[in-house]
Amino acid sequence: MSSQEKAAGWLNNLDRLVRVRNEIATLLEAIAQNLTKAESQAENTSGKLGLSQEIERLIQQSENLRQGVFRFLVLGDMKRGKSTFLNALLGQNLLPSDVTPCTALLTVLKYGTTEKVTIYYNDKKQPEELDFQQFKQRYTIDVEEAKILEGVKRLAFPDISHAVVEHPLPLLAKGIEFVDSPGLNDTEARNQLTLDYIYNCHAILFVLSASQPCTLDERRYLQNYLKDRGLTIFFIVNGWDRVRDGIVDPEDTEELQLAEEKLRQVLQANLAEYCQDRGRDIYQKRVFELSALNALRTRLKNSEASLEGTGFVEFLASLNHFLTGERAAAEREQARSIALQACHRFQGAISRRIPLLDETVDQLKNKIDSIQSEFASLSKIGNQFQQEIRTVRDRNVQEISDSFRTYILDLENTFEEDFLSNQPDLDFMQFLDKNNRGMFYGSFKLAFERYMNDRLSAWEFIAKQKIASAFSELEEKAVDFRVEYEQVVEAMNKKLLGYRFYAVGHSYKPEEISTWAEVVIDMFSFIPDKLNRGIYSFSMFWQSVLSCVMVTLVLNIIRVIFASLTLSVLGGILVFAGAVALQAEYVRQQFISTTKKEFVKHLPQIADEQSQYICEAVRKCFDTYEEQVYDRVTADINSRKAELDSLLVQKQFREIDIQAETKRLKDLEVDILSQLQQIEFLGGFL
Repeated sequence: MSSQEKAAGWLNNLDRLVRVRNEIATLLEAIAQNLTKAESQAENTSGKLGLSQEIERLIQQSENLRQGVFRFLVLGDMKRGKSTFLNALLGQNLLPSDVTPCTALLTVLKYGTTEKVTIYYNDKKQPEELDFQQFKQRYTIDVEEAKILEGVKRLAFPDISHAVVEHPLPLLAKGIEFVDSPGLNDTEARNQLTLDYIYNCHAILFVLSASQPCTLDERRYLQNYLKDRGLTIFFIVNGWDRVRDGIVDPEDTEELQLAEEKLRQVLQANLAEYCQDRGRDIYQKRVFELSALNALRTRLKNSEASLEGTGFVEFLASLNHFLTGERAAAEREQARSIALQACHRFQGAISRRIPLLDETVDQLKNKIDSIQSEFASLSKIGNQFQQEIRTVRDRNVQEISDSFRTYILDLENTFEEDFLSNQPDLDFMQFLDKNNRGMFYGSFKLAFERYMNDRLSAWEFIAKQKIASAFSELEEKAVDFRVEYEQVVEAMNKKLLGYRFYAVGHSYKPEEISTWAEVVIDMFSFIPDKLNRGIYSFSMFWQSVLSCVMVTLVLNIIRVIFASLTLSVLGGILVFAGAVALQAEYVRQQFISTTKKEFVKHLPQIADEQSQYICEAVRKCFDTYEEQVYDRVTADINSRKAELDSLLVQKQFREIDIQAETKRLKDLEVDILSQLQQIEFLGGFL
């Protein structure tokens, strides 16, 4: 199938994907209903099996599949054509994309039965609904105004959080959402809302300009916020048709090819490292040469027209593969794994229940008493693993905190060299002009913020490698604890069941007995949604924790430094410089020297005070992991105890029809296994 055919059929593929997701969600609900039925009927038969946790996970996963969306964050600097690109993708001139104005709000584009825009405020003010025309008029600004606001570190609409645009477009109806950002923000603001969306999106559409590719700000943003975070990034090189405008003779085919090849080399050199998947080079699947304006014009004239030659055909084909292939495979595996674990848990429970039905009350009591030491051993193993987590936590908290302190103190030795790369546009002679001094001071502060962001991002990368290594260590240790835990479970089952086979045709199958340790091994894949919003793994949770604390550190450090580095302090340069101050290089040297002295003076304070944020962030990562382990160990032990206690209670109060109860449980098992097989079958269509 050609790229053209793949791109043309991607809406149909999304339709099929949504349909299959709903069918799998229905099957997960059916398994949950069967388990619920097993528990409710058990109240009048042999007692509950302790399946509440499995039921809850099945229902949660079913809801995730039904409500799940594919959310894309559109990033890029001002005037890269982000809104034009989105409009072309949607086939409608929905977002402001005129020649002059630019989007001034972070805008979430999602499906709605009616067209409307809702403005959300930062304070307690109620959200406001607007029509599209009002939105375009009120919340787009001139690009020159945007540049001025950026220079003085002001937001165009500081009281507004974001806007939500709802529209009944076919693409949005497939569960696709887009988040359009105003522009890159690599400064003090380090827009927390945008960072939240980075960790709550399936992929990022990073829009570059063919006329000005891979600028310093773009490279800095990629390096500081997107590198090594496990994010899927599609690079949209917009305005590719304008490459022709930059050559002397637009009709010279050879010159055009040469210009395009040079541009591709620049892109390859800067973007290749972000296009790797487990060691595989996927550059061709992630970087696309687009002409969004041409595509938009074509689609507005004829929504069914071919987009050949605009780059959209190739891009849509790759996006189609990502959504219906890579993402669908991940969803399928998660749904399948949860269903499989629930089935194994049910099979393990009835494997123990059926053989115990013909035991007398006294016999059952004796057996339960005989395994109390094993229950104690299970708790002990769980406690030992918890202690192992705490040991690894404390060691890493200390080592990472110490490395931060050492790193901060060492900034004195590299300040001049590192800072120079963050202030290439500073005009130090502006400082001599009273009228321009305020603007210069704002630009200087911006350069310092960039310097701190770069330095802390470099350290953050080292810290995250350390934490990743620590969690890999714990994952390996979990395997050892699992083996020990399973041995105790096996000993319990031998005491309860022996090796007997039963006339009902059921026997104990140790390979079907689920333990908490299986879940611990999969901890990174199935951490609760409250930590990662159901999109990324636990590793994304702890990465976001550390990234957020980096924001706090930058803000704190800037506040400490610039509390004393005021205009009046820096004004001393003029007094000291005298006549020589008219020399720009002298002013630059004195200015940086003064800044360094002030910076170095505060470094010990910064190292001591800010390291506590590091400690708290790293500790939170491990404590959250420990909490999950504790909850699951406790749930497993309690469910096993409840399973036996409920049977004992029922035996004490009623005569159990062994044959009928066995049939009831076996019939439920057949139904559940049938539903599991259907999930396996449907998974082949994702």
